[in-house]
Amino acid sequence: MRYSLERKQPKQRRKKLLRLILLIGVLGTALYLAFSLLLRKPQVENLKDLTFIPTQKDVILRLKGDVKKATVKIIQGEKEFILYDAPPQGRAIPLHLVPKQVGLTDGKAKLLITLRYGLLGRKTYQMDTWIDTLPPRLEVVDYTRYVPQGGTGAVKVRVKDGYSAYLQVGEEKYPMYPVGKEEYFTLYPLKVDQDPATPIKVIAYDLAGNMAVIPLQTQIKKVQFKIDKITLSEEFIKKVIIPLLGRDMPPIDAFKEVNENWRKKDVEHLKSIGSNSTAKKLWEGNFLQLPGSKVISTFGDIRYYYYQGREISMSRHMGYDFASTKNAPVPASNSGIVVFTGSMGIYGNIVVIDHGFGLMSLYGHLSEIKVKKGQFVKKGDIIANTDSTGLALGDHLHFGIMVHGIEVNPKEWLDSKWIKTNIDSVLQTN
Repeated sequence: MRYSLERKQPKQRRKKLLRLILLIGVLGTALYLAFSLLLRKPQVENLKDLTFIPTQKDVILRLKGDVKKATVKIIQGEKEFILYDAPPQGRAIPLHLVPKQVGLTDGKAKLLITLRYGLLGRKTYQMDTWIDTLPPRLEVVDYTRYVPQGGTGAVKVRVKDGYSAYLQVGEEKYPMYPVGKEEYFTLYPLKVDQDPATPIKVIAYDLAGNMAVIPLQTQIKKVQFKIDKITLSEEFIKKVIIPLLGRDMPPIDAFKEVNENWRKKDVEHLKSIGSNSTAKKLWEGNFLQLPGSKVISTFGDIRYYYYQGREISMSRHMGYDFASTKNAPVPASNSGIVVFTGSMGIYGNIVVIDHGFGLMSLYGHLSEIKVKKGQFVKKGDIIANTDSTGLALGDHLHFGIMVHGIEVNPKEWLDSKWIKTNIDSVLQTN
């Protein structure tokens, strides 16, 4: 009996050990499943991009977490179509949606997105979507027919069942502003070197992303701009350019740094400022010239700079220069909101005023600035005094007009008849 009992004990120990190992395995598996199911549920981002589905749309759903397989279905009535059924591509689900190809019609549908993860993990997202394959109805109400290089045009359109509208000049896009029920208006600039063959078109979108396009028959008129040849003296570079830089450089390098590199940065800065304009008209009538001043430089002038008999640089003058008495008071040329004050490269101390619909005025080479950003100013209010800050040969005012951050010819905006004929008439057309 003793021998038999001793033989049974190792067997019992082995059974207990096997039970323990089995129990640990079961608990481990249970913990893994619980962790997979509860703690590592994947998430889907960009679902809002599927709220509306137009004629055609490409969407990339981003995933958070490890997903082994993803299935995306769209259901409308009795119709069910699988959009995607495969492992994710990295952490993304690319979708190419063309409703009419699979027989879906405009109206409500349902999307089911199922993610498989872990050992047995499964999570399903469900959302409603709206299929809309009809583009908005776009109608051009009125527009400027003839615009010169460096000039300003205006467009008014009517958009039914739309959400937004833009004007496109070549590759540049400019926003249109709502001005009434289903109506949009904007000003747009032509650059000084705009190709006369540049296409101009209005583009409207609806909430789903469907697009309607109408080309405009605007004629872009070529302009012959004045050419100036300017000789730079060593004294000018030492007294004006080097102090601007704040460091010593070879004369040619110093001038090119200010005239070319600084100018390029200023152009980008002004474009950024001009991209955020009030969606209503703030100006009234023509813009004011600096009182008692004479014009010493005009818009679009092509300037070639020579140093010691050699051409070293060139630029375009993108405004009007008005000369009056030293430190002359500068009035706001029209009513608007001050959107920038401070120093800016070649312009020195400047003020920029927003007049609405993308239209802004710029005042450069100032001394004392008397207004603050965000302040509303009336036409004629004194905003600063003239000086020679920045890249200036003497005390004067650089007066610029910008449309969506692009400097255009101020001469047009100084002329009340031109404004009535080319801008107001378009804005007021029903």
